[in-house]
Amino acid sequence: MPDLEATRHTHFGRISFVFPTSRASTRSAGFTLIEMAVVLAIIGMVMMLVIPRLPASESENLKISARTLASTLRYLQDRAATSRTTYYLHLEPGTDNFSIQEAAGDGNEKDPGDPLLQKRPVREGIVAADVYIPRLGKVNEGKVRLTIGMGGLRDFVIIHLRSPDNGFWTVMAFPASGKVKVYEGYQEDAL
Repeated sequence: MPDLEATRHTHFGRISFVFPTSRASTRSAGFTLIEMAVVLAIIGMVMMLVIPRLPASESENLKISARTLASTLRYLQDRAATSRTTYYLHLEPGTDNFSIQEAAGDGNEKDPGDPLLQKRPVREGIVAADVYIPRLGKVNEGKVRLTIGMGGLRDFVIIHLRSPDNGFWTVMAFPASGKVKVYEGYQEDAL
């Protein structure tokens, strides 16, 4: 290094270094370990804020929608049993129209009072490709209303969700046990 002078002490047999008196000339060109650690910590914090806001892929939206729909069906069954209220899940196969309604005292339907049930159970662009109910068969178009009462779902239901890139996830709801299962792909039989 050009800033340092090496001198030899013969009586001790060691090499020692003599540093210049100017402080500006002693600073080397580079970063200290602490400076690098601080910069990496700042970059890490920025990434934690930015990455969750990046747009998700269509397959990720489909997966999240299937899991959210399954959770919503479970929650509807629990809520119907504890509040002694009937709920309806309306969906239109071939579209992304999903809504949840609550039975009103006069026999009509109203928006649910629970804020969790006022949200869409699937993300925009995710379509109910078809719905299978044993007593109705496979429904590809029109409107379907699933009734969730104090005893849970009335029928076994399979809902196939499709993303714009034609990926599929399957949501199966079992009436007796209240279980709702989610499968990747297009499943037609209960697993």
